Amino acid sequence: MPFINVKMIEGRTTEQKRQLAKALTDAIVEICGAKREGTMVVIEDHAKEDWAVGGVTIADRG
Repeated sequence: MPFINVKMIEGRTTEQKRQLAKALTDAIVEICGAKREGTMVVIEDHAKEDWAVGGVTIADRG
């Protein structure tokens, strides 16, 4: 059972998340031969101040 975990900065719409989950599922079914009904996609939203790149939070980077 494939498990796909997507972590990204918050701000995407529910429709965008639906499209992303479908596209990821389609890709793993097509490329890896996984079963669609057994493929799980989890999308985790994170605030800009929860992530940093190069020691600077995304919120502070602007």
